[in-house]
Amino acid sequence: MVIIKTNEQLILEAANKVFKEKGYDGTTVQDIADVANTTKSMVNYYFRSKEKLFGIVFKAQFQEFYGGTIGIIKSDLPLHDKIVKVVEHDTENILKFPLLPIFILNEINRNPSIVFSLISNLSSDALDTLDKQINREVRNGKIKKISAIDLLTNVRSLTVFPFLLKRLQMKSLKLTEEQMNFKLKARKKMIVELIWSTLKK
Repeated sequence: MVIIKTNEQLILEAANKVFKEKGYDGTTVQDIADVANTTKSMVNYYFRSKEKLFGIVFKAQFQEFYGGTIGIIKSDLPLHDKIVKVVEHDTENILKFPLLPIFILNEINRNPSIVFSLISNLSSDALDTLDKQINREVRNGKIKKISAIDLLTNVRSLTVFPFLLKRLQMKSLKLTEEQMNFKLKARKKMIVELIWSTLKK
């Protein structure tokens, strides 16, 4: 069955691609129109402006990335399994969209209010849920005391930061994209073991 996409869908897909490649400032409406095989007038007809189109694209990508983590945190999984799932979620999502961390960081610097509003809408009671789970593990003598925000910061730092250095490492180590991605995937197990070793009593 052939699925025929609307002009609106094609423009959104094109914007998603171009914004990730060039960022907000480096992208023009004409760039998006060219990739969508349409005109600037049609882009503006559906989305009014580059800023509004970017807001739609960014919100969707941020919610997928950040919201996936919230779902894991609020699940009934054991703490160790949550760490595994968060590391896997972040790694696999960024491997699919390598410029996603830069995309998000640029928007945090450009328009922090939209990011903070998205975080507050998504996180709600997730950190409280994780703090309660951590406190139960501490009371049971299984792990050391740590706040939920510190735990997530540690996990995200170890997982996301290497992607920000990806191009530099590929060049300095003379690695292909495939070789570098293999190394980044291999880090998943190491990250979980490192995080868990700092928690265990």
